[in-house]
Amino acid sequence: MSSKLTKVPEGTGILEVPVQGLEWTKLYVLRLKAGEKVSLGEEERETGCLLGTGRIEIDGKHVLGPRNEIFNSKPWGLYIPPGKKVEISAIDNSELVFATVKSEPNSAEVAVIYPSEIERRVVGTHNWRRYVTQVIDKRVGARHIIMGETVNPPGNWSSYPPHKHDKHNPPYEWKMEEVYLYRLNPPTGFGFQRMYTEEGDMDEVYTITDNTALPITRGYHPVVAAPGYSLYYLWVLAGEDPVNIPRDDVKHTWVKWAEQIIKEL
Repeated sequence: MSSKLTKVPEGTGILEVPVQGLEWTKLYVLRLKAGEKVSLGEEERETGCLLGTGRIEIDGKHVLGPRNEIFNSKPWGLYIPPGKKVEISAIDNSELVFATVKSEPNSAEVAVIYPSEIERRVVGTHNWRRYVTQVIDKRVGARHIIMGETVNPPGNWSSYPPHKHDKHNPPYEWKMEEVYLYRLNPPTGFGFQRMYTEEGDMDEVYTITDNTALPITRGYHPVVAAPGYSLYYLWVLAGEDPVNIPRDDVKHTWVKWAEQIIKEL
């Protein structure tokens, strides 16, 4: 396995995913058996959580789930600002993915995000059609993190046309680091992740398998699922002022214009 591509740890409890090279972000998987409890929240970091599977209770007040699978459903989300703590109790065997990001104290409150409050958008068309759900962002008080999910149908591309967000040039591009955590259905499948720069000093391709993670600190980064396998990835964007407006590779922006024609046929 490439040194950048990381296997998600097995086991239960809070498990850090050992991705390298990220300035802002730490990524974790939380697996709990029914009846187990854990406390989340840090003084100088904000936390975003997405429910993968199962059913949990937050501070004895809010129930997230049940969520039985990730490929055809919208998630429940949880945002914890710096300096706040929440107790998570597993009602059923459950798995969450959460990220913590450097932040400063603020007046935001803990926020629970329900599937009915978020949109699962269809982005692209033909063999670059995918389903994108943005869950955590400034709408819930987040300062330095944006978090969501993307699902590629079998054989389809996403992050396409290829885009990047490694330079701060508003309103055309915001500088943010990113990390992807991948799942496949069936789990024996695979996909490919390319990362490249305009200058040509980086052009790397990674074979994506189930339960792997990859940091993205610069360059364009399209991803494709192998035929026969749906590819899911949870993504976390982080930076000083994250806005989900990337810059497309100008060599491939014609694809967006072609979308309009294809949709009208």
